[in-house]
Amino acid sequence: MNKAFLHVNSIAYGGEAVGRLASGKVCFVPGGLPGEELEVGIIQDKKSFARAKIVKIVKNSPERIEPECRFFQNSDCPGCAYLHCSYPLELQFKQQQLADFLNRDGILEDGILLEPFASPRRNFYRNKLKLHSNGRNFAMVSRDNETLIEIDRCQLAENTINDLLSSTPVPATGETVCWRCTATDGVQHFTGKRCPRNAEWLSEILPGYGMFKVPLDGFFQTNIEVAAELVRRVVELISQSGLTELVELYCGVGAFSIAAAEKITGLTATGIELNPAAIKAARWNAHHHKVDKRCRFFAGDAGKELKKAGNITNSCLLVDPPRTGLTVETLNNIVAADPAKIIYISCAADTLRRDLVFFKRAGWQVETAGLLDMFPGTSHFETLVALQK
Repeated sequence: MNKAFLHVNSIAYGGEAVGRLASGKVCFVPGGLPGEELEVGIIQDKKSFARAKIVKIVKNSPERIEPECRFFQNSDCPGCAYLHCSYPLELQFKQQQLADFLNRDGILEDGILLEPFASPRRNFYRNKLKLHSNGRNFAMVSRDNETLIEIDRCQLAENTINDLLSSTPVPATGETVCWRCTATDGVQHFTGKRCPRNAEWLSEILPGYGMFKVPLDGFFQTNIEVAAELVRRVVELISQSGLTELVELYCGVGAFSIAAAEKITGLTATGIELNPAAIKAARWNAHHHKVDKRCRFFAGDAGKELKKAGNITNSCLLVDPPRTGLTVETLNNIVAADPAKIIYISCAADTLRRDLVFFKRAGWQVETAGLLDMFPGTSHFETLVALQK
């Protein structure tokens, strides 16, 4: 491993520190902070950039703190990116990264970038944890995507999950175990890619919005307090639009549609989601919240099945896609459907930027955008964007 010295200039999207080697080549290194002088070991040397790991910190940043997690040492654990700095500084990095994305290609233009919403908890907030088995212990896959880092505790996971790690049987090598925690059900876990078919639903309590049933292997936001603020903001945007029809793509168990129907008199909602189990839960949730006569849910591909919502020219369209963002087919179908307003929830700022460029070229502009830190400590964050024709 060749060694070199590096002066850190900035933090890239994804959490890696960025500097230039003596040759002028850009170098990325996890665990560094702006202003630091580092001795690094080059682990990947490409034509236009290099990647390295810290060998020695020659000059510390005054912002550097001692990570509370012992598995964060040398930044090999891929779960966290910012445990070596204060939470306000982490938020500052993330806000700048989002601003950089939105200011490219004139995406933001006359729109407003809101102040970031901080998570009430930086540690022990995750209600879901997935670990791998090496046959002896539970482990995280290292940044090299090969090495397994044995852990017996995660700084991000709810303490009720951490308390049960040592008593959970370790399955065969290569298997995964997923733990889920709710205030109602405590901690449940299952082994393998999917949970047992006869597994009962979990009961998630969303502050301010009540209880929602979720399949054990189904999706629900991992940070409940920030999820509640996200729902509140979405409902507020829908209410401010004055529109009485909502169409939600990637609706999961229906939390956004149901919350909006509860809070906005006369609103009707249509949700589309690929997972049939989630749709079954969404229908149950709508009945439980007494809005089933104004909320309907369909199972199917979000982009392909948009036609099930009918004419949506007078509707507010809400999209909450996975990290890969919207497919080209979905983008084209949305533009062709011509909704009155679009609300985009994204957990990946890079694919969000790509999709917003598409919408801009189709005549849409960003009104507001705001960061909600759903994943403190990590390189990820949630973004809520409102677009208008």
